[in-house]
Amino acid sequence: MEQTTLRGEKRTATGTRVARALRATGKLPAVIYGHGEKPESITLEQHEVEVALAHGARTLEVQIGKNKKPYLIKKVQYDHFATTPIHLDLTRVDLTELVRVRVGIELRGTAKGIADGGILDQLMAELEVECTVTVIPDTLHPLVTDLGVGDSLLVKDLELPEGVAALADAEDRVATVKVLAIHEEETETPEQEGEESSEEPERIGRVRKDDEGADGADKGS
Repeated sequence: MEQTTLRGEKRTATGTRVARALRATGKLPAVIYGHGEKPESITLEQHEVEVALAHGARTLEVQIGKNKKPYLIKKVQYDHFATTPIHLDLTRVDLTELVRVRVGIELRGTAKGIADGGILDQLMAELEVECTVTVIPDTLHPLVTDLGVGDSLLVKDLELPEGVAALADAEDRVATVKVLAIHEEETETPEQEGEESSEEPERIGRVRKDDEGADGADKGS
């Protein structure tokens, strides 16, 4: 995506009330950090930032006065609906220096192990990488179609752009196809037909007189 230059303005007033007033006029408060310089408070056009974020921007090129520089988006603060950005933290960068960023992972395809009763379990939703700001990758989309039951997609299996290095262990699992354990309830084994029980059945209710007599006869014999 071709990077658009955003217009920025310096600001001196800070605080919650000031930020709220700025947002009411379509401005987004932001702060620039890094490179041993003092933090710099600026404002950006709210709509321009929203468009850039919607296109997955990791950096913003901002022009303040006659100076135009790229900045790494360090943190985006959203409103309580988690939909509208209300503040940005930007970091000064050199186009040749290495930065560390987290890149999202979205699995593509249907694992063949699902047809055999397996389920696909994604264990890693994002990956930390190191690279220059010019080659920061978009969301990774690895294919999982070849994963059978018991197979795993590892960090070393991910295809990363040239100049991008994964910071996670190469053997860490990104996703795996597993079978859910089925716990069968233990049931009593029924008595086989023809087997004699070693215990007399329990008598429930009144005992008939003829039974009493039979018992008495047995005792007397």
